[in-house]
Amino acid sequence: MSQPPSSGPFRVGLVYLYTCLTELLPLHAVYALLMTSHGVSTGELSVLFAVWTVTTFVCEVPSGALADRFPRHRVLAAAALAQCTGFALWTALPSLGSFAAGFVLWGAGTALTSGTLQSLLYDGLAAEGRAGQYARVSSRVAAVQACSVAASSLAATPLVLLGGYPATGWVSVLLTLLAVPTALGLGRRAAVPKPAPVPEPEPEPQGYLAVLRAGLAEARGTPRVRSAVLLAAALTGLGVVDEYLPVLAREDGTPAAAVPLLLLLPWAAMAAGGFAGGRMAGAGDRLLAVLLGAGGAALAAGALTGRPAGFLGIAAFYWVLRLAQIVADARLQHAISGPARATVTSVAGLGAQAVALAVFLTLGLAARWASAAVLVALTAVPVLLLAVRLALRPDPAHHLPPPQPDEPPPPARTGAVERHS
Repeated sequence: MSQPPSSGPFRVGLVYLYTCLTELLPLHAVYALLMTSHGVSTGELSVLFAVWTVTTFVCEVPSGALADRFPRHRVLAAAALAQCTGFALWTALPSLGSFAAGFVLWGAGTALTSGTLQSLLYDGLAAEGRAGQYARVSSRVAAVQACSVAASSLAATPLVLLGGYPATGWVSVLLTLLAVPTALGLGRRAAVPKPAPVPEPEPEPQGYLAVLRAGLAEARGTPRVRSAVLLAAALTGLGVVDEYLPVLAREDGTPAAAVPLLLLLPWAAMAAGGFAGGRMAGAGDRLLAVLLGAGGAALAAGALTGRPAGFLGIAAFYWVLRLAQIVADARLQHAISGPARATVTSVAGLGAQAVALAVFLTLGLAARWASAAVLVALTAVPVLLLAVRLALRPDPAHHLPPPQPDEPPPPARTGAVERHS
């Protein structure tokens, strides 16, 4: 059952903090190296990535319906706890089996977060009449995410030097554990005077299966939503090539302790791309096609240089990719009009996992004959194909609401966020 309705301003700051704690993970920069140091081959690493992706794939839409049926802040807390447990397994019991179990837990946590965080944020802003600010705020969330990962890469180097890979693991366990009470804090909001009465929203499905059916029907049956779901899925799924970047850096001759520093380049670019995405939320398909084409070419060129300087091209790709992801997510959230926002968003997440799984399996097979540089460069092919698809299709108006001032208008719908946040 959902918690009783709460009142009070939506605490965007806690969303930023939750994002920071679940992404500020020194282990993220070196876990591929941790696994290879315990005998995991590049092919086995691809299989582990596939296990991670399959778990997220299976859990994605059911977890979205959970976030539409139960309080979303509790779903986010459960996601952080699962991630924390997986990291503890990796650190305390490093072996192929523990790595697989940890990826299962991380995949479940990823599924619980996917759709839930975006829906909580959108409904929280919409309840205060600030839906038009979603792209701007979500771009800041994306920037916090990228900056947190960049900071974790920076912190990983001294941690590895001082305490080896276990030090990065235990710090990551502590940070994800702190994310649990942060998520629960989103359900505790200070009382404020109730807003003026507004028209009652249309009745929402109450049962889990009814919520699931409503979300699937909207994602499949509404053309504007379906188009936004497909674009968001493709752009998110293609970002998984970052999992191979530590291996690419070592292949290019970068010392192990300096790998996290080199990874700062793409993550800093992602932070910049997040900010840019908030300002370009209304970008059309033609502009996205040009940017993706240039980004795909930069990715391939950077990967094939065989030198650390090639990470500049990879960083350019991630700037473009994060910008495009923000635009696609804004399109999707503004297109959804039904009662199962998290479920619909999770359908996009499901599509992203399908794309990611295809990438992992393809690269895993190719890893028998190709270097990490070639594997990363191959990822540019679907990016370029997506750019061509966007350039050729009709470029409809996306009807994004105009940016709103900091002083919000009178509050709008409150039902969804009061039930779920």
